[in-house]
Amino acid sequence: MKLQMAVRKLRVRLVLIPTLVLFCFAAFATRANAACGAPQGTREGAAKLPLFFGADEEPLFINPSIVGMWHAIYTIEGTDTVFNDSFKTWHIDGTEVESAFLSPEGGNVCMGVWKSAGGRSVKLHHLGWLFNPATPSATATNYFTMDEVVTVAPNGKTYTGTFDFKVWNLDGTATPTEVKGTIAATRIRL
Repeated sequence: MKLQMAVRKLRVRLVLIPTLVLFCFAAFATRANAACGAPQGTREGAAKLPLFFGADEEPLFINPSIVGMWHAIYTIEGTDTVFNDSFKTWHIDGTEVESAFLSPEGGNVCMGVWKSAGGRSVKLHHLGWLFNPATPSATATNYFTMDEVVTVAPNGKTYTGTFDFKVWNLDGTATPTEVKGTIAATRIRL
């Protein structure tokens, strides 16, 4: 008897729950448009990639956050020489991934961890392997660290800051290679 009652309740639930879900979709449905052409409200002309904030767009965040994808340019201290050009993605969990404008054979993807430094500023500790491009299948020759302190602009569209890049031997001893400079980044968004 108890088993029959339990089966009856289960059947009612299996019918009732999907019916309620369908009712909610029907009662609270909103209109959506999809098209491969130019939907209403878009700007005239073709989009330029990568898609950066336009001057007339609203900020992405009320409280600007580093979280998101950025195009970052690193410049060597005291010069106009570009040290690195990359796409960076900062994740809400405190991790960061970067794809540098370098050959994959030498190592162009690296990652880091970051934490808040107060206000709109963050500190990043970034690591990556270095390989000899002549023997890309060999093991790493060195690794590097890049420490950054950056501040997101009040509108959330850009950030600026400083970096300190150091190369290390695989045994953890320092090499004489160190480069310092500045960073300027622009948010990439849809």
